[in-house]
Amino acid sequence: MALLTVENLKKTFADRTLFSDVSFEIRPGERVGLIGVNGSGKTTLMRILMGKEPYDGGSFGMRQGTKLSYVEQIPKLDSDTDLYSFTLEAYRPLLDLEAEETRILKRLEQDDANRDRLIERQAAIVDTLSREGGATFRALTRSALLGLGFPEEDLSRSISSFSGGQISKAMLARAILSQADLLLLDEPTNNLDVTAIRWLTDYLRQFKGAVLVVSHDRAFLDDTVTRMLELQHGRICGTAGNYSRYMELKMDARELAKKNYLRKQKEIRRIEGIIEQQKRWNQERNYVTIASKQKQIDRIREDMVEPERDEKSIVFRFPTPAPTGNEVIGLYDLGMRFGEQRLFSHLNGMIRAGQCVCLIGANGCGKTTLLKILTGSLHQTEGTYKIGAGVRIGYFAQNTYELNDANTVIEELDETFPLIERNTLRGYLGMFLFKYDDIDKRIGTLSGGEKTRIRLLKLVLSGANVLILDEPTNHLDIASAEMLESALEQFTGTVLIVTHDRYMVRRLADRVILMTPDGLVEQQDEGENLFERIVERKPEKAKQSDKTESDNLFLRRKENKLQRAKAKQEVQRIERLIEQNDTSKMEAESALNDAQKANDYRKMQQLYETISVLNAEETELYERLEQAEEALKQIAAEDEL
Repeated sequence: MALLTVENLKKTFADRTLFSDVSFEIRPGERVGLIGVNGSGKTTLMRILMGKEPYDGGSFGMRQGTKLSYVEQIPKLDSDTDLYSFTLEAYRPLLDLEAEETRILKRLEQDDANRDRLIERQAAIVDTLSREGGATFRALTRSALLGLGFPEEDLSRSISSFSGGQISKAMLARAILSQADLLLLDEPTNNLDVTAIRWLTDYLRQFKGAVLVVSHDRAFLDDTVTRMLELQHGRICGTAGNYSRYMELKMDARELAKKNYLRKQKEIRRIEGIIEQQKRWNQERNYVTIASKQKQIDRIREDMVEPERDEKSIVFRFPTPAPTGNEVIGLYDLGMRFGEQRLFSHLNGMIRAGQCVCLIGANGCGKTTLLKILTGSLHQTEGTYKIGAGVRIGYFAQNTYELNDANTVIEELDETFPLIERNTLRGYLGMFLFKYDDIDKRIGTLSGGEKTRIRLLKLVLSGANVLILDEPTNHLDIASAEMLESALEQFTGTVLIVTHDRYMVRRLADRVILMTPDGLVEQQDEGENLFERIVERKPEKAKQSDKTESDNLFLRRKENKLQRAKAKQEVQRIERLIEQNDTSKMEAESALNDAQKANDYRKMQQLYETISVLNAEETELYERLEQAEEALKQIAAEDEL
């Protein structure tokens, strides 16, 4: 029997239907991923299931006795206890039993009349505690907090003294320890480092209950879920398997649907040509044939289903940047202290023009602080750094504090770029999915994803030739994250990214650098092995990488990146030629129908020859496309070696 059953659920806002006819089940032990573009209703659906949001149609129900636990994307605190006690609340029933046993022991010293009854109750409590994990729940709580990256000394700190990301981790720990039958997790990896994500992944794999997780972290979904759901165009669909398997099946189904749709369109055009021919002959039997053929067209159209289009995502690219000197950013024994506390020291390294460098490391190691030093908003306490000639930095911060909540969307851009005409700004906003009345919304009312899109647009308009990005995909949906990756892939300037997004690292990084309290460690291995190694052991002392080896590796990756871009452009060029060929054939077929009506046999002969040539070109183009796609796959495979 299903733990959760959702039937024809509907949610509307004013005159807009967010989703309707949403139906699915979650069975015991299933780990289900939920994806969709920003604004599709993922968080709203989760809040409805928790009873925190009303709905406008349909129903949902839980199996009797099902225990739910929910971790929101933006947590709200109702406690000021210490971190350890806050998380220990996951075991409130066991804590209550322990408190009751303590009261019974005190009464046994004074109440001889009820001694037998009290001893019987104490034995029942001891038995329950033994069966439900009373001897281990404190150790499990401590282990969970340490696994999520909290140092031992933080366990006694007030929960209200932590950052938003750390509070999210504490609430995540409490939820997963609560022994729930069904966990609802909304973007749980947003504020986790690589080590914490690995810990959460391992926990969910062993978790006996069911999970419904909203996430844009593609690698996390690949590692954890057994079934995928997607909210798209107000409906829900899905398949068994992880994210990669779902996308593979989705692309296959879409390609098949597209081919069937085009085949039926072609068949309709063929039959319409027969109808036109029969009309010209103008005999009674011809009209019988016409009626029959029209019914055939009607039957085909009844079965035709236009392939679903992707929901809109941002579409942009960075303008060609001005050149810089070869040495873009240099670090020389850089260090930072806050009072007596050392955050990091002995950072040494050089970022050169055209490199894409991904900086990874545990939460709290100082990655964001380093970026703030490089962008001038903080001053280091040790060492120095140098920004190269001609460098113009564009900084994408992890938070949204630089946006003015009182401004409208268009006012925010007007203030930042006063020399750009408002109509031009409207055009850019449209590319970033701000249409019509959206540009008059106040910044303070926007979602995290919408604010992220505004900050990305400001980055595009800045004209920077060096991009410094701090967790840029945190609030982006998958489609927008992939578009950002594509734009960065084509950017010819220099990029420094702090990220835990393994897909982004594998796709973009020329160099991966691990940041530790004692320095920067250049990583030579790649892919999943890199992240596994970082999780399993941290180096005792940072070592400087061999400069020649690092430079050679960069040059190889840069050359491969260039070849991959050229191969991708060739695929896109051939696809455009195929589209042009198809358009030319449709025009020729239409002209052929006109020539047939006019009984212009010479013109008909010319058009038959044209269509024949176009058919031959189409065959050749598809062969070239297959070769180009194979070349692109080969380059991509070599890039992963």
